[in-house]
Amino acid sequence: MPNSIIASSYRGEFMNKTHAFAILAPVPEMHLVSGLEAIAAQIDSDELSPGQLPKIALGSMAFELFGEAEQLRAGKAIDVFIYASHSQAEQPLNSEVTWQGVYIGYVGSRRGRYPSKSIYRPRSTASDSPVWAVFWELQQLEPLKTPIPIGNLRGRNKKTNYPSRFIPEGPMLIEHPLVKRAGTSR
Repeated sequence: MPNSIIASSYRGEFMNKTHAFAILAPVPEMHLVSGLEAIAAQIDSDELSPGQLPKIALGSMAFELFGEAEQLRAGKAIDVFIYASHSQAEQPLNSEVTWQGVYIGYVGSRRGRYPSKSIYRPRSTASDSPVWAVFWELQQLEPLKTPIPIGNLRGRNKKTNYPSRFIPEGPMLIEHPLVKRAGTSR
């Protein structure tokens, strides 16, 4: 199945508009593209149980952030907005989120490596050194039809948006851009 069909078959809107927070994460663009290939491989394999959505696992040292996300999400899936870092294309002057997905949880590493099946890891991560503390799992990965300027996003419990040229250097919790907060004009 071509990647464009896989990406467009998930959803047209963000899945979870009830949570007041989301995750903003930088991910190297090559891992995102390779992640779509991992999703296609899972769909074509017998690895998935009936009704199970494919997922990818990405490494991180931000175990405290994902621990906090686990407490806040109370078992529900959370939207993830992804800044494609290390892009081959020329980056716009003002940073943008260009991918989305749904965070479904994280697992601790085993000596720095993903403890589950390698089919969930993008092939582009094969050369990663075993240094990750956790692996966060993501479903419904797809490019956004319309990029979201990072200057339109706000850190969780912060009073102002990020500067327009802000580039995230690690995952962070943000106010969900599609949830209107009481007392705000967003």
